[in-house]
Amino acid sequence: MRMRKAKALSALALLSAAALAIAGCAPGNTAAPSANPEDQNSLPSTAWVRADASDVKDGGTLTLAVDSMPVNWNNFQIDGNEANTNNIVAAMQGGPIRIGEDGKPIVDQNYASSVELTSSDPQKVEIKLNPDAKWEDGTPITVADYQATWKANNGSNPAYVVISTTGWDQISSVEQGTDQFDVVITFSSVFADWQSLFGQVLPASVANDPNTFNTGYLTKALPSSGPFKLASFDSTAGVATLEPNPNWWGAKPKLDSVVFRAVSQAQQGTSFSNGEIDALNISSNADLYQTAQNVPGAEIQASNGLTWTHITMRASSGPLADVNVRKAVASIVNRGQIANNANSPVGVPAITQGSYIFMPGQDGYTDDSLPYDVDAGTKYLEAAGYTKDGDSWTKDGTALSFKVTVPADTTTNIQRAEQIQADLAEVGIPVELVSVPVGSYFSDYIIKGDFEMVTFSWQGTAYPISSSRSLFTPVDSAQNYTGIADPRLDALWAKANSELDPDARLQTAQEIDKVLWESVPIIPIAPLPNVYAVKQGLVNWGATQFETIDWTIVGFANS
Repeated sequence: MRMRKAKALSALALLSAAALAIAGCAPGNTAAPSANPEDQNSLPSTAWVRADASDVKDGGTLTLAVDSMPVNWNNFQIDGNEANTNNIVAAMQGGPIRIGEDGKPIVDQNYASSVELTSSDPQKVEIKLNPDAKWEDGTPITVADYQATWKANNGSNPAYVVISTTGWDQISSVEQGTDQFDVVITFSSVFADWQSLFGQVLPASVANDPNTFNTGYLTKALPSSGPFKLASFDSTAGVATLEPNPNWWGAKPKLDSVVFRAVSQAQQGTSFSNGEIDALNISSNADLYQTAQNVPGAEIQASNGLTWTHITMRASSGPLADVNVRKAVASIVNRGQIANNANSPVGVPAITQGSYIFMPGQDGYTDDSLPYDVDAGTKYLEAAGYTKDGDSWTKDGTALSFKVTVPADTTTNIQRAEQIQADLAEVGIPVELVSVPVGSYFSDYIIKGDFEMVTFSWQGTAYPISSSRSLFTPVDSAQNYTGIADPRLDALWAKANSELDPDARLQTAQEIDKVLWESVPIIPIAPLPNVYAVKQGLVNWGATQFETIDWTIVGFANS
């Protein structure tokens, strides 16, 4: 199942169906990962096999599975904000900032010689673009593209259906410096995660027109600015084939092609066993883990991750509009059992997620979560005005019950929903599981708010404080699917995102966490380490927490 996932380098959150989650859980550029290996659960940040370019074969095809094909190839548009889309687009796009193994932003010399904070009052950033960088048609990448991307995303024109205006709406100008390759960006107020905005840029030809931005790339890819471009796309068969971009100015890619196939999660294990795909995203799927162990030569990798599973509640109406009912659900659902069921069978630590912003083991992480306590849960129900009537909880003559909307053929999501169903049934709250097509799970149900409860995953970025804001506030944020927003959050997030001192910023982030646990719009469940099985010999691709993939050296090792 698709997951909403924040774009790898942006201050955005992203949905995913394999784990069914969205994003913003990695340390920000002012908050480094913990150096304590115990905090990191003894897993590395990157677990793939590294190889120098000289040790990678020339040629070959890498075939990867996605749950479904993009419904919009523009990953700045809300419908394009999915893990599948970003995973495909990543080989075709890039920008001045990439992320290293340690989670810190670094300058990508393919796109810029320097990216510098030149002033703090007012905040100014100067980007010296690589004059060799160009779009797929040979047009140079210039300040005009940055100006157009800013204007499309800053919220000034509501015709653009963007993922989030965070950061973009704090820019007052994007101007040319000494020439068209010198970009000078001035902020109207301090934005601490400024680097998050420069992992990718849109062509001015796309960003200058809202219709092109919103619907121009439903069936085709954005113009490439990376080492690969889209060679063909068969939406009926669910196959996208990438080939080297002839106008790519950097190191020549090792692979001849990269093929992405839409394969349901239920079929991916069989596809990997049959050699139809070269890698398998195991996530927390025990069956896939066992399947991979029986594939000759398959290598299993596990790294720390940015994905956390959760329950999102539509809290704008119905019983879940009462915070005490939400707290009851959070107390009655056994998050520890769900974590154990998910992680232990695939050989990774089983721990619960206690923060809305940070992942366990990261600076700033604190666990302020409501503990598993059924008695406390029943007291919350009583505080909400419910009474136990036989086997049911009733209020004003109506029995309390819930519906959890689940994507068909998505094992991990369904298993999580079944555990929620069982836990609530134990105390007399029936839960109906409503199965919907996986391809429209996000677009027709979650994004439209047509659900009572859903359980998917958020997949984060290296900028968690700014990227997580749009999940919770404002109430009409494109990524806030809860239908509510605590009135305290806007001021707290504004404070955190305008604070350049890392310690003070972390303190404010922890205040935000406490407010969220008081209002419980979402119930965090468990962090999911990245667990992959890859074909023997595949190098420079696989399980990683932060690191940006260098698609020029992805391939198969020389024998």
